[in-house]
Amino acid sequence: MQNNNRPVHSFRYGNVSCAIWAENTHAGYFWRTTLVKVYRDGDNWGESMSFDDRDLPHVMKAAADAHSWIHHQKALAAAAPSVPSDS
Repeated sequence: MQNNNRPVHSFRYGNVSCAIWAENTHAGYFWRTTLVKVYRDGDNWGESMSFDDRDLPHVMKAAADAHSWIHHQKALAAAAPSVPSDS
């Protein structure tokens, strides 16, 4: 995984978009998740952090799937063999 300005994983349910970000630190990876509502206003697309009641099932699904994806990445990292350093 890389620490850059792009999410490491993303998905969308209806108008709800979820992005997962990884930050590689000396203590390991820290995971951040952003949830936004995508909408169209005429010819322009926008994002909002405010959700209507009809968006909430998609918010719940996105949050649950983000949690599962992050948990899976942590399990993969824990199972990976450690490589000794040359120090």
